[in-house]
Amino acid sequence: MIAVLTGDLVESTRLSSTHYTQTINALTTVLNHLQEQTGCTYELFRGDGFQVVFPDPKHAIHALFTIRLYLNSQMSEVAVNCTQALAYGEGTLLESSPGTSNGEAFVLSGRTLDNTRGGEFRVILAPGQSGTKGQQTALDIMCSQLSYVLNRLSKKQADLLYQYLSQNFPTHQVLADNNNTSRQNISERLKSAGGDLLAPFIDYINALKG
Repeated sequence: MIAVLTGDLVESTRLSSTHYTQTINALTTVLNHLQEQTGCTYELFRGDGFQVVFPDPKHAIHALFTIRLYLNSQMSEVAVNCTQALAYGEGTLLESSPGTSNGEAFVLSGRTLDNTRGGEFRVILAPGQSGTKGQQTALDIMCSQLSYVLNRLSKKQADLLYQYLSQNFPTHQVLADNNNTSRQNISERLKSAGGDLLAPFIDYINALKG
């Protein structure tokens, strides 16, 4: 099994040329970082699209949120959202080129992206993995609800969630020390930003795909 994440930048045509270049540079930066961390392979295409292949699927759902929150918070002048479709299944990566590769996971990811609302994300399990149609339906609802939460974050909230995620969910006191504030303040800010949902959702997906 592999995992394939396909994504599109939201409303990229409305960005100025400067902000578009900044966004593509940021996307390339975070994808390079993920490649170093996980051994994934990625490709940018269509001007505002990207596809990432994870030979080790356990890294994929964490990477989905990493890309999303990085683009939401880590650029100095702009925050950009993306639509994402993550699929688990069989597939073969051809010559380190996701765009020319094939297999179940590639097909599911691409088709799902085409049917996903702008700015939302979906996670799709191959029929042999998901077990029942009802299970996938429940997963779709969870993705929709978590998308709703993340899409309403301020840039500061997204930045705090990115710190929390990229540091692999440290204690609230560690985040407080890093941000020169109190643990109570960090706890309240994380809760209001939906931070308590990320780790359980990542664990749930990694357990479900097995």
